[in-house]
Amino acid sequence: MSLDLIVSLPDDVFYSILLFLEQSMGISAIVCKLITPLSSATRTFVNTDSSLWENILGGYYLNGSGTSSVSAYRARTQRRSSKRLRRTTAKEDVIHAHYVLRDQTEMALQEVADMAISKSPKPLSLARLRGVLTNYGPILNNNQRSAIGGTFLVDCCRARCIKESVILACLKELVEKYGASVDVPATEGSSYQQVTKKKHYTLTALVVAAARGMPTVVKYLVQASPPSISTLGTSRFRLYTNPKKSISATLTPLKFAERMKEAELENGATEEQLSLLNLCIRILREAESRYCNKEIV
Repeated sequence: MSLDLIVSLPDDVFYSILLFLEQSMGISAIVCKLITPLSSATRTFVNTDSSLWENILGGYYLNGSGTSSVSAYRARTQRRSSKRLRRTTAKEDVIHAHYVLRDQTEMALQEVADMAISKSPKPLSLARLRGVLTNYGPILNNNQRSAIGGTFLVDCCRARCIKESVILACLKELVEKYGASVDVPATEGSSYQQVTKKKHYTLTALVVAAARGMPTVVKYLVQASPPSISTLGTSRFRLYTNPKKSISATLTPLKFAERMKEAELENGATEEQLSLLNLCIRILREAESRYCNKEIV
């Protein structure tokens, strides 16, 4: 699509195209970071056309806050004006709403991460997760990474001393009710390639579930996103048989599970003790076989 055509599109059509390309959450980022720098014409259009920003504001930030877009739009446009103060534009309101959403999500992410590593007094549970999401909501960016790189899904999978059924229930809540994406990885660790460049290592929820031997979680994540079985993840996992030792690598979920099994056997584990890990390996092998055959067809 040429730049001239983009500029000439009616605002509602342009907004519909953006919705097709991206979830509502990411539209403002696409406009600011990808479309605006293309040419001076699109930059002028984006910066001066207020109705586009009204669509974004009403379609997500206002509507998502529990108020209908029509009533929210009226409340914003019909508010009393001041002779001393300039009324904010729709674009400025979108920017402000984005910052508020980002900060609220960051606080929720930190609280979930604290619950995931806490044995007491408030370990992770479905009720506590719902409480956090409601308290910092009513709407959050459930695919946002925290300042330290974690995501809701990955942090839930990392939860210590928590039953697998609880972790699965939390993942279902995040994916099915709040729209969290299985394919959004966490980032962890860093190694400087140059003075100003930092390399981040990605980690998916499926890699964590596979390495920790949680078959019901693995099965759910694979069904939610079959391509995730081929996504590499970098992390370090302690062995169950010998917590002083760990496995650190960059592998697919299946390879991580297989590497964990080899290390556990070398440290005295029995096949019976590794039944859950074996089940994860079987689920991942079957899923990988189905996915590869589908790609060939």
